[in-house]
Amino acid sequence: MYGAEPIRELIAAAPGAIRVLYVKSGEERRFSAEIERVRASASGSGGGRVEFLDEAALARVAGQAARHQGIAALMREYQYANVDDFLSEKPDPIVLVDGVTDPRNLGALMRSAEGAGAGAIVLARDRTVGITPAAVKASAGAWIHLKIARCGNVARTLEEFKEAGYWIAALAPAGDTSLYNLDTTRKLVIVVGSEDRGVRDIVRKNADFVVGIPMRGKVASLNVSVAAAVALFEVSRQRDAAKSR
Repeated sequence: MYGAEPIRELIAAAPGAIRVLYVKSGEERRFSAEIERVRASASGSGGGRVEFLDEAALARVAGQAARHQGIAALMREYQYANVDDFLSEKPDPIVLVDGVTDPRNLGALMRSAEGAGAGAIVLARDRTVGITPAAVKASAGAWIHLKIARCGNVARTLEEFKEAGYWIAALAPAGDTSLYNLDTTRKLVIVVGSEDRGVRDIVRKNADFVVGIPMRGKVASLNVSVAAAVALFEVSRQRDAAKSR
């Protein structure tokens, strides 16, 4: 990762996630707080070191086209949660992402999920981007507040959630259930598909509801991260309204 604000957000949320912090020589005072936090987080972890580089070396680390603003970081590999933890802890709702390949879309989706109160995300292992620096950057710090797992067989994972008492709601432009008619009193797994093809047929077959967002204009569908945001905040709104009755 690179750039002053993204690095500051990362250090504020999870300083231990940084393996190496690269700072431009001469900028030690400007980034003194970040340097100290990374060094302090390294206690007993065998990492978290700070290196000072000249402009040319920092540009090579961050990438020649990057606007590094004097700072970059090498992150540790993300440690995913286990789907079995979700089955026992039963967070609600859960978002299952099957086929999103753009890390910026995943980052935006994570930001919306955290903002709407969804504490758990499952990422399909195949055809789906993982927790990368680009996804972390796009999430604006939301990733650190989420429990995120990966799954191999999506259909089997959905069956396991059903057995644990969840109902599966797959988002699709031509869904036969309107989002605004979805029964949100049940524990839900909300499934989103790929940016171009949407949810797969095998997911539709395993879904209890295929949910569409009514469109008022001439465009037939929304970006996957926007659709997920609309759905998650509508679920939150309906549940809040039910509590106030």
